[in-house]
Amino acid sequence: MAHGNRSTRQGGPVSVVLPVVLRTRIEAEARKRGLKLSPVIRVLVSERIRQIDESAGLTQAEEWQRAQAWATWERLRAGDRREVSKTQIDAAFGRALRPRRRTRAV
Repeated sequence: MAHGNRSTRQGGPVSVVLPVVLRTRIEAEARKRGLKLSPVIRVLVSERIRQIDESAGLTQAEEWQRAQAWATWERLRAGDRREVSKTQIDAAFGRALRPRRRTRAV
């Protein structure tokens, strides 16, 4: 368990100096959302952190896709010209989209 005062452990207040222009924009957003200043700051920070996390996840997916495309390109350059039938593609998608059965512990 972390040591410190109660407010630190429970997420107490944080003091942040806001430039006038930023504070004015945040106050306008608070009015739009029907919130007071502190709650709207929490909401905005939370939304932005979620966007950053989602962006990081997307970046990882894009990197994976790029690696897959590059590997395919290298195989093509090496002479691998195998083809897959529409039936094989449909079967692969069918397996991937089929709901998985849950096993119950006895």
